[in-house]
Amino acid sequence: MRFHYPIHRYLDRIRLGMKDQNRIRFLRASLLWTVLSFLVALAAVTEFRKHYQIGLDLTPIRCMPERLYWVKLGAPKSVQRGDIIAFIAPKGLMLEPFNGKMIAKQVAGLPGDTVRVTNDRAYVNGKYIGDLVLNQKLGRGPGAFDREEVVPPGKLFVIGTLPRSYDGRYWGFLDQRSLVGSVTPLI
Repeated sequence: MRFHYPIHRYLDRIRLGMKDQNRIRFLRASLLWTVLSFLVALAAVTEFRKHYQIGLDLTPIRCMPERLYWVKLGAPKSVQRGDIIAFIAPKGLMLEPFNGKMIAKQVAGLPGDTVRVTNDRAYVNGKYIGDLVLNQKLGRGPGAFDREEVVPPGKLFVIGTLPRSYDGRYWGFLDQRSLVGSVTPLI
């Protein structure tokens, strides 16, 4: 079944509406406010994106327990042990799939701290950090990452908080120039 509504009836309604000055003023004001609201929202989103970002980690194996992160962009002025930082993984630091990606890790060691990995257990200044559980997956045997080093100036020792994190325990130190933000875990 088809319903027909002749076009002339639509045109008659439009003509009647155009004679009503109050309606015309209302429509003009509504259009103006809609356009202005859109422009303000667009400017706000653009400004927000310069300083903040939402991070979403949907990978099945993660280095941190949370899936949603608030990232304040810009290299942090100072970094403390326990801070969670964001960095762009430089080529050659981690495995190929991580190159150029934004990564979040927790700062476990600062310049001057002693990092010791022995019997596949990691320590910073004598404090236990975690076991190395990825040796076999990385094609390395037990004790392959054992070492004792001092974190050099301008570098950080960063880790994930979950056991299967691929982090500084395996690949060493992160250059502080790679930092792009500070991270707050949400959920």
